[in-house]
Amino acid sequence: MSRIRKVKKRSKSTIIIIFALGFLIGSISTNFILSSRGEKTHITIIYSSEKASWMTIAYTNFMSEWKSTHPDEEISIDMHPYGSANSIIGILNREIFPTIWSPASSIWMPLLNTKWADLTKSSVEIVNISAAVKIIYSPIVIATWEAFNQTYNIKGFSDVHNLILNPNVNIKMAHTDPRLSNSGFMSVIMALSAASGTPSENLTMADLTNSSNQQWLKQFESSAITYGTSTGFLARYMKNEGPSSLNIVMLYENLIRDISSTSTGGKVIAIYPEEGTLYSDHPFCILNADWIDDDQKEVAKAFLNYLQKTKTVESALEYGFRPINSSISLDPEVFNYESNGIAFNLTVPELNTPIDGEVLLKIPDLWLLCRATA
Repeated sequence: MSRIRKVKKRSKSTIIIIFALGFLIGSISTNFILSSRGEKTHITIIYSSEKASWMTIAYTNFMSEWKSTHPDEEISIDMHPYGSANSIIGILNREIFPTIWSPASSIWMPLLNTKWADLTKSSVEIVNISAAVKIIYSPIVIATWEAFNQTYNIKGFSDVHNLILNPNVNIKMAHTDPRLSNSGFMSVIMALSAASGTPSENLTMADLTNSSNQQWLKQFESSAITYGTSTGFLARYMKNEGPSSLNIVMLYENLIRDISSTSTGGKVIAIYPEEGTLYSDHPFCILNADWIDDDQKEVAKAFLNYLQKTKTVESALEYGFRPINSSISLDPEVFNYESNGIAFNLTVPELNTPIDGEVLLKIPDLWLLCRATA
């Protein structure tokens, strides 16, 4: 009887050991299989809205190439257009977590670094400015209707200002909110430069506080009917609503390409301000942030390498962007004033953003003082 009990005990023990070994082997096998398959790497790209069409094409082509060259490495990419200043607010508030951040202009990179340092008390900059990748650019232009300009022959900001003061001309102007959008920020800089007669890079606090300059800017802004958060939205609004609703808008040159020949109210053209224009150089930055791991950085680098390929840059040119790499030729059918309202050659001076950081920070405050409120 006792021998039967011992056999039963041994049988139970053997079953338990076999079950345990089976579970262990199964776990090891499962873990091996999962690790050999690899986990999906996910990145998020936040970019300024005016390059949405190009970014969509670049994303689609990159994903196709990645699948063919990395069949065992699955990735996913979230793409979100944002206003440049809005994206900074989202990052600082930890509402968005970009792997790659691409504002409309390099002007925003030191601003994010400054705000990040103030918030985190960290000496590590979230943006490595020297490592930013620049591929395309687009100047700020005065968008107007060809028929309207045949009557008034606008050449720059001073002409727009003079038309606003003319009681016989009804100017309906718009630019984006400079607190939220790059094009609005740059437009106010350019207007202030025209008001003061000072090159934009040399603007000082004295220029901002000068009563004559403030009066000029108030007169200029008095014609504004809206301040949007998105430059792309303003372009579409101009296109859809026609010249009776909006006759002068500060836009990126590439957006003229988008709306010029398809607007219901006629042809839209770019006026390149004779005082000079600021360029939006669209930097791409892989952020130094605690939400980004090494695998994500590698995918982000691969995406940026793809963006720099000649064929990818050429696809951006189809949307009216200009290449940073001067060896890449413009398409004369795209950069064609007669058909698309944008010039092949840029003949106006290139302006630079103010050197004085305090001036940059105070320009939105000046605009708040001078903006249209009705």
